[in-house]
Amino acid sequence: MANLKFRIELNVLNHLGIGLYSSTPAVVSEVISNAWDADASEVKIQLKPDDDEIVVDDDGHGMTEDAVLNKFLKVGYTRRLREANKSLSQSGKRRVMGRKGIGKLAMFSLANSIEVVTKAEGEDTVAFKIDVKKLKAMTSGTEDAVDYPVERIDVPADFTKPKGTRISLTDLNSKINKTEEYLRPRLARRFGVFTDTFKVELNGKSLTRGEASLYKDLQFLWFFDTAARDEILKIAPAIATKTDEAGKVEHFVASLPAILQVGGVDVEVKGFIGTVDTPSKLGRGDESLNKVSIFANGRLFQEDILSELGDARYFNNYIFGEVQADFLDSDDTDRATASREAIKHDDAHFQALRTHMVTVMRQIRDEWDDWRRELGYTKTSTPNPNIVEWLDSFTDQRDRKAADRIMTSIGNVSISNDPSKNEEAQRLLYRSAIVGFEKLRARSRLDELDKITDVLSPEFQAIFATLDDIEESYYLDITKQRLEIIRKFDEEIVDAKKLEKVAQKYLFNHLWLLDPSWDRVKGTEAMEVTLTAELKRACPEAEEGARLDIAYRTTAGAHIIIELKRPGLTVRLSDLEAQGRKYVEAMEQFYREHPDFLTKFGGRPPGIQVFLLISTAPVISERQQEVFNAYNIKILTYKGLIESAKAAYQNYFDVKTTVGKLEEILSKL
Repeated sequence: MANLKFRIELNVLNHLGIGLYSSTPAVVSEVISNAWDADASEVKIQLKPDDDEIVVDDDGHGMTEDAVLNKFLKVGYTRRLREANKSLSQSGKRRVMGRKGIGKLAMFSLANSIEVVTKAEGEDTVAFKIDVKKLKAMTSGTEDAVDYPVERIDVPADFTKPKGTRISLTDLNSKINKTEEYLRPRLARRFGVFTDTFKVELNGKSLTRGEASLYKDLQFLWFFDTAARDEILKIAPAIATKTDEAGKVEHFVASLPAILQVGGVDVEVKGFIGTVDTPSKLGRGDESLNKVSIFANGRLFQEDILSELGDARYFNNYIFGEVQADFLDSDDTDRATASREAIKHDDAHFQALRTHMVTVMRQIRDEWDDWRRELGYTKTSTPNPNIVEWLDSFTDQRDRKAADRIMTSIGNVSISNDPSKNEEAQRLLYRSAIVGFEKLRARSRLDELDKITDVLSPEFQAIFATLDDIEESYYLDITKQRLEIIRKFDEEIVDAKKLEKVAQKYLFNHLWLLDPSWDRVKGTEAMEVTLTAELKRACPEAEEGARLDIAYRTTAGAHIIIELKRPGLTVRLSDLEAQGRKYVEAMEQFYREHPDFLTKFGGRPPGIQVFLLISTAPVISERQQEVFNAYNIKILTYKGLIESAKAAYQNYFDVKTTVGKLEEILSKL
């Protein structure tokens, strides 16, 4: 019987390493991490786009031939398990970043050819080349695990350093971005160890923390440790300031709880979280910096934890940060996923950090709201000059402060992820808030009328002008909205069969379609029901053919009867006259039988108007027109209804040549 054995095919390399890395920053970061683990003090990266090459040189302790053979060329070699000093570098001064022994495979996803030249102090230089295309061809087959021979090459003449390693990546993947502009800020965001003892140069210029593109637009800052606070304050020129009563200028900065418990043991987090004054400064999509990154031992451990904190409120769109959680990488447990781009979420250490961050974000949210209000609208990123003009018009500073808080709150609201839609929504909120606030101010000013004895006085005129402005603004808004609705009817209702349905649906509650002066009169609903029933009893024949679609409405001191004739139906003028007269006579009969009803109208019967909507306007003789006028009967066509309503509202804009001061401001928003 054959021996049972566990077999691993070379294809597993594609899944464990080669296929896990897809970006230039991720690959180059692995090479920089190896240099850190090798106690390098300097790493020099050269981008050579014309030669399709990236070269990374470090002055670390390098490798002997034995180390190359048994460590570098052995996929999965884990130093933390196999070496005496485990998690420390050869010097014992650094915690190493590598764990899984597969980070070297990252290079295979970026280049088709890899050359390595390395030298340990006092040892011979080792130089070799890996043909990635040949290696990938082997991994795509069905062979068992076999040795892959690498090609020895001559040591380059310019490699004269006493120790260190050079890695050259050539024949690069055409899909990756290898420009300095792209790579510099992304490398700066992946490490927190750039100091005098570990310098990384890109094309001859040192990478610095400030190049991460996170700090120049910082408005507010929260910190876990004072060292992070002091460092960020040096490179964040836009942090907002305030002046206290003693005249001392202070930044909008606050501390965060830095200690949390993991398994009953206190551990510490460091770093900062900040916000910008407008989300657009963090970018969008793949370029978005709207994230809180987790670092451990100076290296990016998880690119973003913000999305996992269960809080989707709008203030999250303003946030970025870097949290140093070294306790995630301080023991023998490997908490990183295979690609080292995230943390294993079922880990107790990660869950403790996540819980702590939820508490931290709650504090930030509350203070962020307070600070934004404290700064006020005029100190936002792009204050609308017309809103500022309105705020500056306040003579009472208490009113101005209250109005400023309202405008600031609206500026903080995120209605939509689409910037243009969000801007439009905020514009409408600004308009409504300004009008509402002015109404409150007017109500307050009306209390001053008791003190005014001369209606020609400037004080009285000012109050009157304020009310005029508010009414003008309200009516302009209403008129604009109604005109848009009417235009919509006119543009879309082309099918005659739809006209009656539209009229039935909208006329009952929107009599302004018949006459701009008619608006809904509240409190008449019960009367309408009663009189509709009475009218139908008085005109039973109206139930057949000529339906009472809108039997009774009350508005502007008049009782209105509206009947809609089926579009396309030919109706004789004499029939329309007879029907209209019966409706009027039925209503008059009701008044005679219910004298108590008239007390609501000062003892006099209210006016009665009958509207008959038909498809085509008939030719009316002078005698018939006199009858219609006597009974206050009007004949309208469906199309004429829309046209006359549109003309009435459009006429308002045509004759309106001036606007009030308030509407002038609102119209500019």
